[in-house]
Amino acid sequence: MRTSAFLFCFVAAAFGQSDQGAISGTVYDPLGAILAGASVQATNVKTGTVTRAASSANGKYSLSALPAGAYDISANMPGLKGVDRKNVSVQAGKTASLDLRLEETTQLSTLGEDPLAIAADIKKHKPPTGPAPRTKEGKPDLSGVWWQPQTTDGGKPEFVAWAQDIAKERAANNRKDSPQSRCLPSAVLRLGPIYQFVQSKDYLVEISDDDSPGFHLIYLDGRGHPKEPNPAWYGHNVGRWEGDTLVVDRVGFNDTVWLDQEMHPHTDKLHVVERYRRPDVGHLETEVTVEDPGTVAKPYTITRVSELAPTEEIYEFICPENNRDLTHMIGK
Repeated sequence: MRTSAFLFCFVAAAFGQSDQGAISGTVYDPLGAILAGASVQATNVKTGTVTRAASSANGKYSLSALPAGAYDISANMPGLKGVDRKNVSVQAGKTASLDLRLEETTQLSTLGEDPLAIAADIKKHKPPTGPAPRTKEGKPDLSGVWWQPQTTDGGKPEFVAWAQDIAKERAANNRKDSPQSRCLPSAVLRLGPIYQFVQSKDYLVEISDDDSPGFHLIYLDGRGHPKEPNPAWYGHNVGRWEGDTLVVDRVGFNDTVWLDQEMHPHTDKLHVVERYRRPDVGHLETEVTVEDPGTVAKPYTITRVSELAPTEEIYEFICPENNRDLTHMIGK
């Protein structure tokens, strides 16, 4: 009887895992060296289920117990540009091999930049520990210089056909019409390579490096949006506290700014809600919900985490000075 029960359990376990596979590989930095501590995740294209892992000391990662199907794979590391691989096939009973190589940030891609600066930049990511600071009003103080947020969950945006077509056209034209290359503000959802919050009772100032002009106000004084906001590159931004979470509501974007780094457009119905939470002194957690019935079938939410950059400071960024991009922005 015991033998039969054992065999039944063994067969049942084997059957239950017969439709699962895995993905494994090595994560590398832009110079080709192994990269430990990178965040790797697999998102099931059909169900949206997310499985996460981190690269080990030898750069290896493994995503196991994945139901057979297609997956979007992403890897992120503070200070580096994340990498994405779409529709990676997982077969039952097999392990797919997928190595991932992260890229330099725009700040580190300057002509003539010493490649060793990349490794030096990574070593700076040692966020301090301890409780989050608070203002005299008792609210979490978000002030500080932060590394570019790393996406832990990109959500599942479902762009409508015309928005997809425009993004493809912009990509085919080598981003030649990018506002950022013409010293205009970058995409709505872009932030960094480093950014700074300066918080007071009535205002939060957001300053972003490598952007022009790179700053905007978030009103914390209880005001709402105007009935007809004057369209602006950074939109009209108001914030309110929900416990220890700062909720920032953004509307009124002009029609020239791009939505994201994937070059998608937006309409005048764009509504962005950012939820900031500082769980400790060294980290800032953010949820960004994007709603635009003109470009996406339904709202989607991006989850991000930033590390405090206590040794960094934002230097002046005079974009037109020595701007060499425009002569190369010729498209195809």
